[in-house]
Amino acid sequence: MNAPAPVQSFILPLNWRPVLVEGKAFLWHRTSPKYLKHRELIRGPRIYRWAFKNKAGEIEAVYIGQSEAFHNRIAGYRTPTKTNQNDTDVILNKKFASCEENGGTVELQFLEVAAFEINGQLIDASVNSLGNHDVRLLLESVATVTAKSEHPNPALLNRLSKNVHEKELESLLKSMPPKRRRELLESAIDKLKQQARKANATQK
Repeated sequence: MNAPAPVQSFILPLNWRPVLVEGKAFLWHRTSPKYLKHRELIRGPRIYRWAFKNKAGEIEAVYIGQSEAFHNRIAGYRTPTKTNQNDTDVILNKKFASCEENGGTVELQFLEVAAFEINGQLIDASVNSLGNHDVRLLLESVATVTAKSEHPNPALLNRLSKNVHEKELESLLKSMPPKRRRELLESAIDKLKQQARKANATQK
């Protein structure tokens, strides 16, 4: 048998930059700045994050998205037009309100990454690069996967989908009789306890 290929480690630092107006925080989720030069700060394609902070200024939850024209996309967050309570705009608009009602703040952030290449394709946070839909999806996915690994601290508000393997296991468990399902779960818990005891014994 061939030896498995070594794991290639690729670290992409994600820098979330707050979108400030004259160096100060601005309620982008509520309104637009008075002056055109400030409204231009959010123009164009973006990978963005809504950061929900508590009274202490700690980020408790985030939502990550991408848009070809964020200056247009933001309108949906401010005034949702859909009545579906499961719609992303409706959900986040309610989250904006609840966060502020509890003394917290909402901060708009844009993703900045150092330039890198994948198979000869240059990728960075420039408007030219983010104008490519595939590039935006790639960076959004990297940001979301990273945030998902940190969930629930802070909580990721994006819909968390299960991978194919998890879905198959879930379907298999649901198809089993309750007694058999309970037996398997109890067996799995016992094995985990045994592994934990062995690990503790090794450390002593």
